Parts: sequence; structure tokens; C-alpha cells
Amino acid sequence: MENFKPRYYFSEKAISKYKEIFEVEYVWQAIGKISNYLEKALENKDVEKGENTIIEQGAVIKGPVIIGNNCKIMANSYIQGPAIIGNNTEIRPGTYIRGNVIIGDYCEIRSELKNAIMMDKSHAAHLSYIGDSIVGERSNLGAGTILSNLSLSEKPIILKIQDKEIDTGMKKFGAILGEDVHAGSNVLTNPGTLVGKNSFIYPNAVVRKGFYNSNSIIKLKQDIEIVEKE
Repeated sequence: MENFKPRYYFSEKAISKYKEIFEVEYVWQAIGKISNYLEKALENKDVEKGENTIIEQGAVIKGPVIIGNNCKIMANSYIQGPAIIGNNTEIRPGTYIRGNVIIGDYCEIRSELKNAIMMDKSHAAHLSYIGDSIVGERSNLGAGTILSNLSLSEKPIILKIQDKEIDTGMKKFGAILGEDVHAGSNVLTNPGTLVGKNSFIYPNAVVRKGFYNSNSIIKLKQDIEIVEKE
């Protein structure tokens, strides 16, 4: 099932950057390897920041956390390690990083994240939720986007693909968004959503779990009725 391999969603460059995480059969299995990767990478670390990085007064950072060069961590952001933040990234007010988070280079973040990867040049700058998910390079989450990660049944996520059922074995599994995926404002992806590269998701869409090909446009269709006020 090539559509479930990491290379279907991400470039070889991106995969090699996090090689240990992406040595998996199915792309969603990488989510479960984030914590071990960070545990090794941040062993015996507390809080480290690179050159020309600014941490404003009022930002809260609890290690282990590594922050790259030329970053700006703005006031009223909260970062709970383990976490790695790349170079030239801006963490804006209201950000809540809850641990086991990797943010790449040139990212803009003002959202809640836990057990997630935001790859280079990806943006979630307007109060989104990214839980147990991976967002590819140059992807953008519009305001209020939610990558929901836990089903109401609280049972492991089962994907139904071409009349076949695949048990992911994961109770918490948000979304895999390939590189160059753009989600409009107020998009909601259900737990267990996989969207291939270079795809658009229209604003306000509720995306059912399952697989969506690369180069897809996921549209919202709705009927609006206008009635006269009494």
C-alpha cells in the first residue's frame, strides 16, 4: 500500500531529517515514535536557545526544550517539553505546546500542539489544534482548524480503504497532512485522516477519516435557505 508510506506524503529530504521517526511501514506509525526520538535527542537537556533568538518576558518554557537560531518566542506563549523548535520560527502569543512536539524551520505558530510534527515552513498561526498529527512542509492551517485525535468511542482508529479495514492500533491519531496542503478556516478533520500532497480543503469542511489522494480538492457542499423574518 504505497499510499500509506511516508514518501507518499513527504519529500525524501523531510523524511531524512527525521529518519528515526519515519522508519515505519505505515506513515501513522511515525506518530508513536515522536516521544522516543525526543527523549534521545534531549537527554540531559533543560532549555537551550540558539543565536539571535528572542524570548519575550511572559513566555513560559519548561524543559527539556531546544530552540534554534533567529527565533522569536513571544509573550504569553507556553512551551512544555520535550520539544524541539527549529531555526527562524516564530511562536506567537496564545501558543500552547503540551510536549512531544517538533516544529521545523521558518514556521509560524499560534496554536495548541501535542505529540505532533510541524515540518519546515508550515504554518498554524491562527488558533488551531494539532494533536497526534504530522503536518508536511509548506502546509498551512487556516484559522480555527482542528485536527481531532480521539474518537467518541475511544477505541483504536480503524481505517476503511477500498472495502478493507486497517486497524491502526492507535486510540489517538489525528491527521497526516502531506506537503503543500492548505486547509481553510474552521476545517475539522476526524481522527484518522490522511491527505496527500498538494491538496486543498475548503473552509468549514468536516473531513471524514480515511485516505484522500494527492492533488485533491476537498469541497464543502451545503444548502443555504433564506426565509423572511416574521
